[in-house]
Amino acid sequence: MPGFSQRYNFRQYDIEDGLTQSQVTSITQDSKRRLWIATLGGLSCFNGKLFCSYTKTNGLNNNFALALSLDKNDGIWVGTARGVSKFNGQKFNNYKQTKDWVGKLVTSHTGTVYGLSSAKLFKTNEAVTEFLNITKDEDENVSALKVDDEGKIAVAIIRKGIFYLENEKWRPHPLNDQLKNFFITDFFSDRFHKNKLWFLSVEGLHSAENGKISQYVSGKFRVIEQDAKSNIWIGATNGAYYLTDTELIHFNGKNGFSNNMVNAIFRDAENNIWLATDGAGLFRFIDRNYVIFDESQGLRSKIVMSLAKGHAQDEIWMGTYGGLFQYKSGQIKEIKIPSDQEDSKNVIFLYNDREKNIWIGTMYGGLWRHNGKRMELMTKDQHAIAYNTILEDSQGRIWLSTDAGCFLLDKKNKRLKSISKQFGSALLETNQGEILLGTEDGVYMINSRYEVVRLKLPQLTGSSILCMAKSGGAILFGTSDNGILVWDRKTGNTQVINTRAGLASDHVYSMLVDDQGILWTGTGKGVNKIKTGDFSVIKNSNEQSLLVECNQNAILQDKNKVWIGTTKGAIVYNSASYIPKSGKPYIYINSVTAFAQNKGQQQKQQTTFQANDLGSIISIPYQQNNIIVNFTGIFLTNPEGLLYQYRLIGLDTKFSETISNTSMNFTSVPPGRYTFQVKAITKNGTSSVNAASFTFEISPPYYQTGIFRLFIFVLIVLLILLAVYIIINLKERKRKLRLKIKLEEQFKVRKQTAEDFHDDLGNKLTRISVLSEVLSSMIDEKDTEKRSIILKINDNVNELYRGTKDILWSLNPKNDKLSELLEHIREFGKEMFNSTPIRFEDRIQLNNQDGKLSLDMSRNLLMIFKEAIHNALKHSKAGVVIFSATVQDGILEIAVKDDGQGLSTAASMDGHGINNMNVRAQRINAKLNINSNHSGMEIMLRVNLSTLMRAKNV
Repeated sequence: MPGFSQRYNFRQYDIEDGLTQSQVTSITQDSKRRLWIATLGGLSCFNGKLFCSYTKTNGLNNNFALALSLDKNDGIWVGTARGVSKFNGQKFNNYKQTKDWVGKLVTSHTGTVYGLSSAKLFKTNEAVTEFLNITKDEDENVSALKVDDEGKIAVAIIRKGIFYLENEKWRPHPLNDQLKNFFITDFFSDRFHKNKLWFLSVEGLHSAENGKISQYVSGKFRVIEQDAKSNIWIGATNGAYYLTDTELIHFNGKNGFSNNMVNAIFRDAENNIWLATDGAGLFRFIDRNYVIFDESQGLRSKIVMSLAKGHAQDEIWMGTYGGLFQYKSGQIKEIKIPSDQEDSKNVIFLYNDREKNIWIGTMYGGLWRHNGKRMELMTKDQHAIAYNTILEDSQGRIWLSTDAGCFLLDKKNKRLKSISKQFGSALLETNQGEILLGTEDGVYMINSRYEVVRLKLPQLTGSSILCMAKSGGAILFGTSDNGILVWDRKTGNTQVINTRAGLASDHVYSMLVDDQGILWTGTGKGVNKIKTGDFSVIKNSNEQSLLVECNQNAILQDKNKVWIGTTKGAIVYNSASYIPKSGKPYIYINSVTAFAQNKGQQQKQQTTFQANDLGSIISIPYQQNNIIVNFTGIFLTNPEGLLYQYRLIGLDTKFSETISNTSMNFTSVPPGRYTFQVKAITKNGTSSVNAASFTFEISPPYYQTGIFRLFIFVLIVLLILLAVYIIINLKERKRKLRLKIKLEEQFKVRKQTAEDFHDDLGNKLTRISVLSEVLSSMIDEKDTEKRSIILKINDNVNELYRGTKDILWSLNPKNDKLSELLEHIREFGKEMFNSTPIRFEDRIQLNNQDGKLSLDMSRNLLMIFKEAIHNALKHSKAGVVIFSATVQDGILEIAVKDDGQGLSTAASMDGHGINNMNVRAQRINAKLNINSNHSGMEIMLRVNLSTLMRAKNV
């Protein structure tokens, strides 16, 4: 079934593009979507834009690379003329177990690599290479090796058939009795029809299904593959074949491909078909929904100005600047216009009327009509006119828009009737029967009385109208600089469709509403499709947009095809064709460089991290806080149309606006943890299948670390404490100094007071005592009353003297020691009990713990135990009174104990002496215990010795 005479879309990559060598033998694709291409000059890696090459110089065992396969870790296995090599991304490992040509390699779902060498099957796992025998025939020759999408291995053996590896066992194909009669060179299981097998033999292409083998195409074929639309691709010795349910197309040098032999066919992750040729490099088939007719198909000029349907089915007429042409049955031929004028070949407009006539408007070459049999001139005007547009209205009248104005044609007399002098470029009949005339200065409306009135739409004033169309109740105006204006005549509402809404250009040359309600728009920079429901622009596919300048009013629908005339030929879109969705792009990070701004030491302060370093969190010193991230997005369908969005989590939460560059530079990034994410975006907004990312941490400078901050905090606290300590110490020193001075003054005062008191009061008391004795001698001994008074005076003087002795003792600074106090109390006790039948004993044991007491402490202790001794003498009726003082564990215990009759606690508490003792004990923070029973009474005072010593006279 022959194909149409048209050019097909292939993108060729050869040595000029960076391919290592033009004889391509095998293709595979890694997980990053990079293509790996084996050639007879080495290995190439292609990311959609750039090639990088690996040869024997890089460690490959031989430059004759014949086969490729990819393992689970993206290791590239290469079959060469000297055996097998493996490339891990950094270096090659060469295996000597196979020294002959390795022409085929595949990897199973378990990760085992299988290959063919000298028609023998082998498998390898790097450590061990083992040759296999499937049929137990020592002369077994394997002619083909295949792996399906699930990783299942299959082989074709000459005169044996096809075998599948399942659960480590080889299972024969059910039709091997028939298959063994074919020399099978390539095969695969149909992805869309279960249990259907396609295979190549020396006779051609065959299929095996339902127990039957059928031949499809005969020829010398080498490889086969199936695309995403279930069509079959065949690599031949003279190009490639494309088999669908309805046609067989031979791609060769005449229609956009090559006549060279095809060694391999590969379908990538985006459903692109790649063809490896022997000598012409690598080709990618661009499965577009349009074809182009230009000079290569027979047109004399690629500038197609107008289009019309022919008189027969599937016949299209094309008006060009090189004449009038007819496309029919896949062939293009010229239609002669019977005129000697050269201008008659400049066809500007074609039009089909109701009677199936074809009208031909030329630039200064006349107006012609073809009725299916002959061509006739339709005007007798002598002056030259450029016919821009023709319209047959609902009444059958022919309207002509020309450079000389708007005319009505008198078909009978072949005369033109002038209606308007405005230069016209477009005509349209409204639903109400008016004629709209598009001019260089807006739109004019011609009514039934041929009155010409400007259409009052402010958006059209001053605009050049290039085309017009109707969609439901709306009228659409295509302008030269403002896009499309949609006018709803009923409501008066307008809507503008321009580049902001997604239009390729605001220069709109042609419009057509097809049978599906899609508005086809030819602009100055390509073709757009618009939904007439909401007039939203349909986004283009992910493939590269066709950048062409469309011509004015050169648009036509013929069944499911839309023809558009452009400056590069006639573009024919198949609106009903199915274009499989291309896959999503893939993106990965190549490297990360951290550097310091100090240019003089940049080499010393720069760190580069490669892709394999980015799996974990990378740590960067704070000096190198300028980050450059290099990444690569792979979208083989349209590499040039790829954009990127990124964000730096830690500084940003939202992705950035789209950018086109493949590196990002972040300067002066503050310390902290960040995650960089980048994704690729296609031209129609499809995001990449992944978002490449890595996490890094910029360590803070030492003065921003927690330890340093803690150190500073502790240091500040210590300084504050030191300052407080110094202040307190200074205050304490001042206080001690003041106290010392005060004590010294007190010492002097006390000493002086004691001396003065002793000298003055003592003398006075002595004198009173002497005078009383003199007075007593002068009184009669019988006068007992007077002598009694004198005796009382002597007793009071003596008591006052004894009290004065205590005061004097206390005032004397040398008696401030605890030992002196206890000794004074002991002497007081001896003196009190000296003339009594009560025995007084003392038991003092300080364990060398002595110290000075304040005057207040000394006075209160003295008064407590003088009162205790006095009470014992007065009330106890005891035989023995014991005064004791001990120091144990820093506690001073002073006690007065007797063996008398005791004293009830209630009675004791009523006495002023006991109350005074308790009050004095509280003053010195001491604890006073009074125990009394029938066997005696004990008064014990406990006080912390350090507390006692700390109290000072202030």
